[in-house]
Amino acid sequence: MYDFIDLALFIFLVIIFLNSRFANIVNTPPRTPSTPIMINRRGGARIPQRRIPLVPPPGREPEPPTLTNTYEARPEDIIEVKSILSKARNLPPELVDMILDRAEYWACSAAVIDYSNHPSNHISILGASPGEDQFLLRTEPLGLTKWSPSSQDLWRVESAPKQLQHEYPESKLQDLVEGPISTLEHPFRKVVFDITSRDQGWSSHHNDHGTYRSSFTWFDAGLERFDMDNECSPECPDRRTQEGSQDSTKIPTCAIRPIWPPVIANEGFNRDLRYHHELNPDAHHLIQRNKHAEKSMQHHHVEWSWDDDIDPESPAAETLVEAGRGAGTGNGEFVRNLKLGDMITVWGRARFMAWSNNIQRVEVKVYWAF
Repeated sequence: MYDFIDLALFIFLVIIFLNSRFANIVNTPPRTPSTPIMINRRGGARIPQRRIPLVPPPGREPEPPTLTNTYEARPEDIIEVKSILSKARNLPPELVDMILDRAEYWACSAAVIDYSNHPSNHISILGASPGEDQFLLRTEPLGLTKWSPSSQDLWRVESAPKQLQHEYPESKLQDLVEGPISTLEHPFRKVVFDITSRDQGWSSHHNDHGTYRSSFTWFDAGLERFDMDNECSPECPDRRTQEGSQDSTKIPTCAIRPIWPPVIANEGFNRDLRYHHELNPDAHHLIQRNKHAEKSMQHHHVEWSWDDDIDPESPAAETLVEAGRGAGTGNGEFVRNLKLGDMITVWGRARFMAWSNNIQRVEVKVYWAF
């Protein structure tokens, strides 16, 4: 048995060690791409120990976060630290995972789409138009550090509206994981959204200006998984890429299937599948509404954590709604239900004539424990 005081002291020293590594890294300003582009990158970014409250204080908007020190922890860095801790005191893997989790020493998958160098400085999604529901980006398959898209053409667009037939078992996906698998019950710890956008800047509902009430432009979080029963068509870009390959770990990009938004069959004679988009925001997928009738770009920082516990029917959930978020996004279920290989998508929405969702930048970071 380990002496409790000795163990507590050791954990304290480990946290100091990890923090000292972060403090030596100087934060560099982000570079803006010359053209609108979707960027997916691996690594890890340390966030402040005190997370922004899930529910903003009454009467006060949360300020955008400032990261004074950042550290891009590669998966191999985490593996090395775990090895050091295991050998230093012959600690069991479960205890090592608890120490790194307490220090928030997590791997991170980040996806960004930036339109700031677009001729109009943003793109616009128009309500009451065929494009009022627009796919914006997806994260790389969570935890699959050895996977990369075989087709960039398919990666940058929404997946084909097909039903998931046979989900990949975790045992097969683990071949695409670099290093040991986490012993934590819920290894995916946090999803962070940073969105810069605005609506059309005017409306006839003057009493709602500057609030999130009656705002008909917003962003939803979707979910995708790989289909083991996928078959590439003859013209599929993945088919040309995969021909002659015997590597079982090469999951094609065309095997991606939407879990949400759901797909349904058309009515009538044509029974082809299509995406089903609700008229109003889904309380369990709504990331953020735009503030009503704001002329300037607004930045929203939203965190979903595995240990969030706000009841969707509680007064605290109503506070989320007042902040433009989904009442059902504060209970942690979305993050806790994430599986190895899942991909999170972001969709931009606009409803009704004259409403416009003007989007400058969207970033999603997913933190997970090795």
